[in-house]
Amino acid sequence: MAFGSGGSGGRQTFSEINITPLTDVFLVLLIIMILIAPLINQSSLKIEPPVAAHGRAEQRNKTITVEVSKDGLIAVNGIKVSDERTPIDRVQGLVSDALKREFQKAGTKDIPVAVKADQESRQKHVVAVLDAAAGSGVKKLRIVTLQNARY
Repeated sequence: MAFGSGGSGGRQTFSEINITPLTDVFLVLLIIMILIAPLINQSSLKIEPPVAAHGRAEQRNKTITVEVSKDGLIAVNGIKVSDERTPIDRVQGLVSDALKREFQKAGTKDIPVAVKADQESRQKHVVAVLDAAAGSGVKKLRIVTLQNARY
């Protein structure tokens, strides 16, 4: 591409590349990456159980309790169903089988199921337990709250 100069009559060729727009684009992309990078590392959501100021304590003999620890350990009525090494796609089936066994022992599906999740447990484990409960035909589901807790 050639540009003419004012009055010299000769033609000069423009041989330099203007890198200012390219530098601006890279700086904007760098700023976006710096702002978004900390958000990418948060792979799980924190679950905080609701706090109940008034309420009845759960009755153990009439309830099936599913406990989810922060490490991924899941127990149904105190019997360990899965641990931290169990793949999440198998957790739902294991919990569902354990709930069906508990219903067979009781002879009915009208028994409420209480889900106790640790405050720092991963959402994927809690969701797998809730899906397993829904898939096994649970009619009454409770999420156990912390009684009179103060943060």
